[in-house]
Amino acid sequence: MTEERRRMLMDFADPASLIPESVTPLFDYWIRDTHIALGQDGFYYLTGTTRSEGEEAAFRFNDGIRLWRSPDLKKWEDLGLVWSFERDATWQKVWYTEMGGWKESCADDPKAHRALYAPEIQQIGGDYYITASINWPKQEVGDEGSCTFLLKSASGRPEGPYVDAHGGPLTRRIDSSLFIDDDGTVYYLWQDGRIARMRRDMKGFAEDPRWIVQQHYNPEPYCEGVSMFKHDGLYHLILAIWTMDEGGRAGYFPGSREQKLSYDCVIATSRNIYGPYSERYTAITGGGHNTIFRDKEGRILATMFGNPVNDSFAPFYARPAAIEMEYRDGRLHPKR
Repeated sequence: MTEERRRMLMDFADPASLIPESVTPLFDYWIRDTHIALGQDGFYYLTGTTRSEGEEAAFRFNDGIRLWRSPDLKKWEDLGLVWSFERDATWQKVWYTEMGGWKESCADDPKAHRALYAPEIQQIGGDYYITASINWPKQEVGDEGSCTFLLKSASGRPEGPYVDAHGGPLTRRIDSSLFIDDDGTVYYLWQDGRIARMRRDMKGFAEDPRWIVQQHYNPEPYCEGVSMFKHDGLYHLILAIWTMDEGGRAGYFPGSREQKLSYDCVIATSRNIYGPYSERYTAITGGGHNTIFRDKEGRILATMFGNPVNDSFAPFYARPAAIEMEYRDGRLHPKR
């Protein structure tokens, strides 16, 4: 990032949203879309988008879902691939081609895709579930060319093995997340704020999907990485949005890859899970596509990874981390 673009971003960014210099990776491994959840067994479980050995990224293909655990957020144990395309996939095994077709192998098409990304793990009752996204043919304008699905541990253990909980894709588009409300009701969220309440058996939706009512920007930029956190009686709707450079002006606009400055965590709040939600604010500059959780002491922490596009505004790139947060005046920001 040039010094001019950095100054432009700093003029736009809320100082309270900047990542403290004390934040460092939890361990050295290439991960995007970091997610951490505290299990009933007292272990923290961490997952995210990972790449295959020898690959620069995970866009075209990867191996599956890798999981780590820790008793204290400091020492991490690699549990390996808890779900893999080769060992566990059923309908997910096929490769998606640029022309929208399917192939059993990528050997005759070097542009074929089969990548799994943004997995998240949650314990619901005594069962572990993982949501994830994979490539899928586009069917409508604005379609990501992806779908989301839900896995359930057949053993009841976080390390699996995992089986398909629904028997196919649950939604189109990307970035699915599970939210458990105070009364135990489970909601499925995806992409930019789409939501549906889950059936009690977790095998599908108990209602028609809908969009959460939000205050959109004008024009609305591309939004993804949705998740939710509840605190102080409020639902905190979390989105990932790029700060863009539009002719020397920084802001949340639609734009191209070349215009990207910073991948941010943006939040809005409501007393009703479906909305309407308050005006959005930037919670973490450079900390986009994250989830927020409580640790054993009740502290609020946000995950991050650092998006390595255009040397974006983050202290490190594609490494898992956690930021302690503080709640002041109805807003969440990194604690200082």
